[in-house]
Amino acid sequence: MTVAGGSPGQELAFSLASTLVLERVEDLTHCQDPCEFAPSVPFARDRSSSQAESQRILLKQPPANQAGGAIRLNFVYHGVIDDPPRDPRHLRFVTPSETAGHIGPEGVYLSSESQWYPDLDDSLATYDVRIALPDGWAAVTQGTAQADASRWIVSTKSEALTVVANRFVVKTRTWKAQSGQAIQLATYLFPDDAALADEYLDASARYLDAYIPLLGAYPFSQFAVVENFFSSGLGMPSFTLLGSGVIKRHYTQPYALGHEIVHSWIGNGVFNRVSRGNWVEGLTTYLSNYYYHELTGDEAQAREQRRLMLLGYSVYVRPGEGYPLRRFAQKSDEKDNAIGYQKSAMVFHALRQEVGDAAFWRALKRIPEQYLGTVADWSDLERTFQEEAGRDLRWFFAQWVERAGVPELALSGLRLQTVSGAFGHANAVERSISPRAMSPIGPRSSWSLC
Repeated sequence: MTVAGGSPGQELAFSLASTLVLERVEDLTHCQDPCEFAPSVPFARDRSSSQAESQRILLKQPPANQAGGAIRLNFVYHGVIDDPPRDPRHLRFVTPSETAGHIGPEGVYLSSESQWYPDLDDSLATYDVRIALPDGWAAVTQGTAQADASRWIVSTKSEALTVVANRFVVKTRTWKAQSGQAIQLATYLFPDDAALADEYLDASARYLDAYIPLLGAYPFSQFAVVENFFSSGLGMPSFTLLGSGVIKRHYTQPYALGHEIVHSWIGNGVFNRVSRGNWVEGLTTYLSNYYYHELTGDEAQAREQRRLMLLGYSVYVRPGEGYPLRRFAQKSDEKDNAIGYQKSAMVFHALRQEVGDAAFWRALKRIPEQYLGTVADWSDLERTFQEEAGRDLRWFFAQWVERAGVPELALSGLRLQTVSGAFGHANAVERSISPRAMSPIGPRSSWSLC
């Protein structure tokens, strides 16, 4: 492990799963490969973390290095990671099965929650991974597989490294996007579902061709659809991990596979810190669940998606129970889904209407260009859209991101009249939200109720 940018003598604190036993830490900073002797680095364990599954490895006197220079460490540890997947505590369509990581005959799943390698808080790292597996097994992770697929190089910075392995039937396709970019498409499917490979490869190519012109070059060298041994619908840098039941249901719709592909740019290319608000799910939902239909000329389905998003918010967010988008971190129930995904998506739609198509799409393309491999938050988005629109948007983000709720309509001075035996004409519609709210309904309107 190489740690860059530390101050000489600065204490380093690494997280590691509590089920793993650290034997020693070696200093490779001044060691030339091959290293015949590496001095040990004193370390201490701190198990006082509020998370019982975690331990902290403290290097109080890390190797000496010049100011701002890198140090190289080798962690030698062993142990077991065995947290069998459990049914989610919430509705399955909201969250996948719950596990902190599992290695067993049914499959391997190691993610950031597994804490299967030493890591620093809020790190953004690249990786060089070597994987040893039984015969007949294949592994997939982020980045680019080398010749024998037992080594993967991840050259784009990432928040964490996820590795999965199973008895996959692997199919690859060398493909070139309409933009000219070469991308390797792949499927890692169980033998029973191997016949679905071309369907998923074709759909992957279709969505990549749709979103590359909008978001810029695809950030990775490969995109893979990987079948999972437990229920999941997860997007990782350069692959998506879909439960076997989902794979069998031909999960190629815009809100499904399209959504995971958009995450390649938004969420897996540009990151957000949940402590600053999760904007990536709303923008991804807007581009995949809604905008793909507009892009392909299916206005009826686009209108239906807008209706469903508004309906979802109305049903699951009771009056007074909403919260600002800036507070949304992740979904655990339908209310979170309605706020962080559906309302947020429609806020991006309103932003597009406010600044116009040209400025909106310029700003959107700038986000991956400017923040790829690093973190962006709502403030960064506000600044980018302001610069492209050429005007102040503070009011918009204050109203829609920092305030709870949605516009509400109130009727005053209501008059009902009979017209040819039917009721009609309701007058004086008032808006009960701030004066900057946007609505096509004027302060006084009339319409038929039948």
